[in-house]
Amino acid sequence: MSIILAHRGNTNGPHPATENSATAIRHALSQGFGIEIDIRRDARGRFYVSHDPRSTADGAPAEDVMRLLRAHPGAMAAINVKELGYEAELLQFLDAQGVLGQAFLFDMELIEPHAGETARHLRILHPRVRLAARVSDRGESIERALAIPSASIIWLDEFDGAWVTEADVRRLKQAGRLVIAVSPELHGAGPEATGNRWADFMAWGVDGLCTDFPSAFSQVAARLAMPVSFRVAA
Repeated sequence: MSIILAHRGNTNGPHPATENSATAIRHALSQGFGIEIDIRRDARGRFYVSHDPRSTADGAPAEDVMRLLRAHPGAMAAINVKELGYEAELLQFLDAQGVLGQAFLFDMELIEPHAGETARHLRILHPRVRLAARVSDRGESIERALAIPSASIIWLDEFDGAWVTEADVRRLKQAGRLVIAVSPELHGAGPEATGNRWADFMAWGVDGLCTDFPSAFSQVAARLAMPVSFRVAA
């Protein structure tokens, strides 16, 4: 696996008090992991990193996280778009921060009226922005994701249990998509089920994993003698 994303900057399990913070992001990046973060904008037009909305960007300015990301040019950032209505401003911000080449945007389908329309809009606004389409067991089919040509990445999610097959992964990769899976513990799976799924994903050639436990994943991968690189090829 070439992409390991620390979910909200967590490296050894969920830590609600510090996740998405510059402190957590700094630690994850220093360990060689990529990151998954949530981005929003306050009423004054300032971007901030937080899963939940805040009244102000004070205390969580996105600039702090982008500065850390620039310092690790080999790391990837999955940016969860939590709000719509300022797509052009978001792209301008990421471009000005010098991180657009390291990032991809995802989860627009969860908040848009029609799947794929935000990805199409973003692609028109900026031809180089990388985008992901969701595939899940919540009505987000492989067919629907592949019908979004601007999305070169698949965000593969299993909300209600293991449903993805090796054939599904093969189909997505044969379509030229980079496949990043959501680790089962993010939806409440226990250690055994999570470890078994990690082994499946690695054996099937999934390109990346988003997890609260990137450090543990690296240990599992080593025991399975699977080569794992925590940096992202250009």
